[in-house]
Amino acid sequence: MILSNEIKAQMRRVGITQEQLAAKLKINAATLNRKINDSEGKNLSVKEALEMADALNLPSAMISTIFFAKDLADTQENKA
Repeated sequence: MILSNEIKAQMRRVGITQEQLAAKLKINAATLNRKINDSEGKNLSVKEALEMADALNLPSAMISTIFFAKDLADTQENKA
């Protein structure tokens, strides 16, 4: 699961549209929309997540928080 609101906020911060981001990732804008919103079972690959993070100038510390939020939460719950 990804934090789509954080991705959208970062897109606004850097001034990039979803269409422009899709072009940088070399995928269709509708496909990117489905992947960001995780609809129809469309998931980002790790490669796409890293390319998106680069295109959006995300600090490396934020990458795992935004793109792997659920996995990290599950891990923390299991350790508690």
